[in-house]
Amino acid sequence: MRRKRLVSLGLAGLMAASVLGGCSSGGSTTTAAADSTAAGDSSAATEAKKEASGDKVTVTVWTNNRHDLEYMNKVVDDFNNSNDHIEIEYVVQTENYENLITMATTSGQAPDVFGMTASKTVEFANNGIIQSLNQYLTDTYKTVNEVEEHMYEGLNSIGDEIYWVPCGKRSGARIIYNKEIFDNLGLEVPTKLSDMVGIAQQITEAGNGDYYGIIFPGASGPFERWLEHSAEKSGVTRYDYVNGKFDFSGYKPFLEFVRELYAANAVFPGSSSMKIDPARVQFAEGHAGIHGNASQEATVLTEQFPAQMEWGVADLPTLDGTIKGAQACTPNNGYMMSAITKHPQEAWEVIEYFGSEEVLKGYLEGGYTLPMSKYMEERVDMSKVGRMADFAGADYEAVYPEVPAVSPEGEDWRDALWNACLPEGPDIDETIEKLNKSYNDALDKETKMGKVKRLVIQDYDPMHPNDGTMEYLTE
Repeated sequence: MRRKRLVSLGLAGLMAASVLGGCSSGGSTTTAAADSTAAGDSSAATEAKKEASGDKVTVTVWTNNRHDLEYMNKVVDDFNNSNDHIEIEYVVQTENYENLITMATTSGQAPDVFGMTASKTVEFANNGIIQSLNQYLTDTYKTVNEVEEHMYEGLNSIGDEIYWVPCGKRSGARIIYNKEIFDNLGLEVPTKLSDMVGIAQQITEAGNGDYYGIIFPGASGPFERWLEHSAEKSGVTRYDYVNGKFDFSGYKPFLEFVRELYAANAVFPGSSSMKIDPARVQFAEGHAGIHGNASQEATVLTEQFPAQMEWGVADLPTLDGTIKGAQACTPNNGYMMSAITKHPQEAWEVIEYFGSEEVLKGYLEGGYTLPMSKYMEERVDMSKVGRMADFAGADYEAVYPEVPAVSPEGEDWRDALWNACLPEGPDIDETIEKLNKSYNDALDKETKMGKVKRLVIQDYDPMHPNDGTMEYLTE
């Protein structure tokens, strides 16, 4: 039986009622609230007493995943009912996940295991929040997850040290389209970006106010939903890996493309300020012909907001209709081990269980993510994964090397680029010039300070971005 208790953090100022919870795909919700009496059963004396009496060791696991809670609850229950020395306490954190981990570690109350947060791997490692998994990795685990083939510097590893192992991946973005509208109008999703303007305009005119050509979640990272990845397929990235500097100039035609869509009145009204879930609802109800996002939409449009029409999935268009670069896919479904856990071996056993062939097969066939390893890819029955099969990894997808994580003055690059897409937005050339200056100034400054290293890949291949010889320069 899965243990539940009030999680006691004792973190002053941590949202007086920090809510921990998650929703199953069936709509039920489990929650727990934070209070402040953690020292009790986490103390060494209490743990020693429990172990001496034969009680199970509790391994606390935090995650910020909600979409898979129904399956993971069953996985945890199965483990707890069959394991004679470990009890998993599984907690879903819905708010301020990364800050909670940091604060809980500072106060000595970190969970033993927590779902990975890739953007923080280096920071967490350097700050003593997580520990390397190298000494725990077993041959079976390495085989199932092809650990050595999926080491990505700065993403899940630092040098030879592995801090989490991706057991799945999110595909790159796709165009998701209203198939009924496209079929009725005799349209096809174009391979060339500029051709999409006329198609979106044609859909809007046919919709006569009932549906529009394209919808953007303007308030929820619209640029990273698919425009950024269309650029990648066109050979455009924000970082010049060969010369080791930021360069946003290649994004100009993508910003101009969005402005053309607005000028043609082909964008769903209110898109510029719309969040992702309302945009999904509008698409699911048939009020937009074109929507762009990654593989999570397979579950969204079948369970969270079931589509009321037939929808299809197509590859992203590129600038000239040809593929000149890899599209980024995102490793996921991994777990980090706390650097201060009192039970590292037991914590590893839980991580190993979550990444076992048995658990992963059910997880993957449930459509919660896509296989990362070829080993699991060959063992998954794709007929069981539902619409996730439409997003299955393409041969042009790859994991990109981590770009130096700098802190420039001014706007975040994605926000700045999206604002420049809007009809009344700032000048496109000036926006790009400012970004180039602010990000390269920050890179120069923080490299000299020793906060980051300049990444240079002289033999960089845009179709295989992680295969080159990576140099990390301190000047």
